[in-house]
Amino acid sequence: MTTPEKYGQEQGQAPMSQNHQQQSYAQPLPMAANQQAHRHLEKDQSEWQTGICSCGPCSSCLLAWCLPCILLGQTSERLRDPSMQSADMLNSDCLLYGAISCFTGCGWIYAMMKRGEIREQYGIKGSGCNDCCVSFWCSCCALIQQDNEVKIRQKAQPVMQGYQAQPNMQMPPPQPAYHPQ
Repeated sequence: MTTPEKYGQEQGQAPMSQNHQQQSYAQPLPMAANQQAHRHLEKDQSEWQTGICSCGPCSSCLLAWCLPCILLGQTSERLRDPSMQSADMLNSDCLLYGAISCFTGCGWIYAMMKRGEIREQYGIKGSGCNDCCVSFWCSCCALIQQDNEVKIRQKAQPVMQGYQAQPNMQMPPPQPAYHPQ
């Protein structure tokens, strides 16, 4: 039996008879549409992709330690606009977190609520109690984990946004045909 015939049998096709002059090769099995559309995540989709003590990259670590309001604002902005084209460093989430932290010392509560939103949006297992504990006891690490999670999840999702025309961009009206005299 030749190699193409063996391959056909392995794929569940009947063996070809020797009388056939034309040999047909087995067709490759089509990939499922969702396998092509989504990139693979390192861990189960219902789990955080990075650990709570994964304090990288260094820029996120420094932001979380020195200016956590900016990191929380960047993460919130990335959730709203994955391209970060219209990102504002001092957005409303940043200012709100900063104000709550400065005046009450309870900024971790706002960070906990954002953590719950991220968990809900991406279907990550967990609970409000867990979010509360992590945000209170390890607020810097929690903010870094949240930012890394949003980055990883958005890289794994296909880009669904098509071409966006620039403001005031339009096609000129058709010109009359030129007729030489």
